Amino acid sequence: MKKRLLSLAGVFYLYMTQKKVTAELKKIETASKKGFVLEALLANYHLNVDLLKLIYTRSGLSESTDGKKVKAVINELSAEIDKNTKLKTVISKKNLKVVKVWASKMDAFFKALKHKHPENTKSLFTESQKIFAVLNISAHKIFIQK
Repeated sequence: MKKRLLSLAGVFYLYMTQKKVTAELKKIETASKKGFVLEALLANYHLNVDLLKLIYTRSGLSESTDGKKVKAVINELSAEIDKNTKLKTVISKKNLKVVKVWASKMDAFFKALKHKHPENTKSLFTESQKIFAVLNISAHKIFIQK
């Protein structure tokens, strides 16, 4: 049962709609307002990763992103942007570069989280919200193209 739940959680981005994004965003805002910045950051991170995987699967690169790390998805998208002009209209290379920097910061944050409570939680949460805005615009373009 637990394995099935994990597999269902990994497929969330395949059936993502604007309504689901809004629901997740409300959860993030609620956690942030209550002072649970770390929980809000983690939820925002997962939402951003799901949006990134949605863009990846809809770009036609692969049916599934199972087992792929975030950086690998970003690198493949970056390589595909040079070849595919339609993908450039969804997300620009400049925006993808910003997402790549954010992913590196989040990796460093998770490594630091194993040893102690990091000090930069609020600043990373603010940056994650900006990344969400960029990815949400790209995802909205995908939702419109349907």
